[in-house]
Amino acid sequence: MIEIGVIDDDQMLLQGMAAWIGGTTDIRLAATANSVEEYLGTARAPKIVILDLNLGNYTDPARNVAQLVDSGLRVIVASVIPDRKYIAATTEAGAAAYVTKNNNLDTLAEVIRAIHAGKVPTTPEHAFWLGRDDRPRRPKLSPREREILVAVGKGTPHKAIARQLGITLSTVQTHLERVRYKYASVGRPIDHAGDYSERVREDSLGRERLPDPSNGNPHPHL
Repeated sequence: MIEIGVIDDDQMLLQGMAAWIGGTTDIRLAATANSVEEYLGTARAPKIVILDLNLGNYTDPARNVAQLVDSGLRVIVASVIPDRKYIAATTEAGAAAYVTKNNNLDTLAEVIRAIHAGKVPTTPEHAFWLGRDDRPRRPKLSPREREILVAVGKGTPHKAIARQLGITLSTVQTHLERVRYKYASVGRPIDHAGDYSERVREDSLGRERLPDPSNGNPHPHL
């Protein structure tokens, strides 16, 4: 028996999902929640979870996916919106599949079974919309470059970044020089201070978190 969970704050949809799953022979709805935090606090939450794209608490979909994936879960994003921006962002955050709610529920069942079997399912709309990904070209940044870019984009002073990361101010500036070079190389130069926050927004960055300086430096490699 395949156990799954559902995160959705629409009670009517939850009831409909429960009724549908009750009619299958190999899938069981073992947990429901209205938020990611509530689901993660559920004892023995199923490892496969269906996540509604837009929850009522207005949390960021990609962040929700990342939080669940970081907890060792396999995430199926369910949405009425076949938007390539959301498909790409949630896929990059680690979602195993993206299924629009206008699909036949048999399609969702096949996706669940494929994930349970360790396969990587691709729904037709998933392949179609990712194939039309027309977002700006993104440079390949190192984890340290990304976290510094995000911090600068949020307005954190360079000296504060150096202190929080346990590195020198000149090292922060060196990383930013590399960031500017990489963005310029893909035709998206950073010419003004405000461009840092623009690149963070355009590329859906922001999962990185600067460490608490009291905890030391968890990133010894620069």
